[in-house]
Amino acid sequence: MKAVLCTLVSLCLLVVPTSAQQKSEGKQNPLLDGKLMYVGRMPNNIDAWIVHDLSSWGKYRPTREIEGVDLVMKAYKPETEMEYKMRRGIPQPKEVHKDRARKHVMFSIVVTDWVTGAHVWQADILDLKPKSNESLAPSEDAEIRARGLSSELLAQAITRELRRYVDHLGAQTGSP
Repeated sequence: MKAVLCTLVSLCLLVVPTSAQQKSEGKQNPLLDGKLMYVGRMPNNIDAWIVHDLSSWGKYRPTREIEGVDLVMKAYKPETEMEYKMRRGIPQPKEVHKDRARKHVMFSIVVTDWVTGAHVWQADILDLKPKSNESLAPSEDAEIRARGLSSELLAQAITRELRRYVDHLGAQTGSP
């Protein structure tokens, strides 16, 4: 009787880890699984154009309510530290030079998984002129050259890069 009980317990212990592994292997990138995306306020009313472009795409349903969404898209301005220098005993703001690597970044668009808070995609919007023949491979960290682009064209570029990356992920995993 004890031998049968020990065998059953050991079989249960072997089955549980393998079923957990199968569940974690089936978990895809939130960009592929997500359906509802919160779009936060962005500079120059770009968010309204992004909502329009996401609706036209049909992959995600954009919303302005953050509760219960799958993905969150927000814009962030680069942070700079405020430094002070003393002038006649009074602290005065000191000009701070930006990090060379992020010198031309006007702001960043970040898409996060609402449940885990993990970053799943980011686009840095650069204050540089667009290049006509520039087509880099889709990546989790995109750079969009935006000097001279209207809000509508910039939103289209952001949505296009996000779509390229999602399509690339879908092709890698075999999802439609």
